[in-house]
Amino acid sequence: MPKILVTTAFPFAVDGNEVVQVEEGEQDVSDRCAVVAVDHLGYATLLDDQDGSEIDPHKMSVSALRTWLTERGISFDPSAKKSELLALVPSDD
Repeated sequence: MPKILVTTAFPFAVDGNEVVQVEEGEQDVSDRCAVVAVDHLGYATLLDDQDGSEIDPHKMSVSALRTWLTERGISFDPSAKKSELLALVPSDD
């Protein structure tokens, strides 16, 4: 489960039927919730699971890497493999 830092609380439909409020602060959430919070709403930042710091893109799962790239406005082919996505990471990150 990804860990995110929520800056603005928001409602999230867990299964399409039940809506929960995701509060501000560090939260362990589902992959889908992380995508909604980080990519779609811009209400959160993806964190490293270990210590709450931003995660190294080279250590991310493909899903998290896609979220990270999208958050930074870097476009990519949705069918790209991890090696292709990593090639898009700027050298200063």
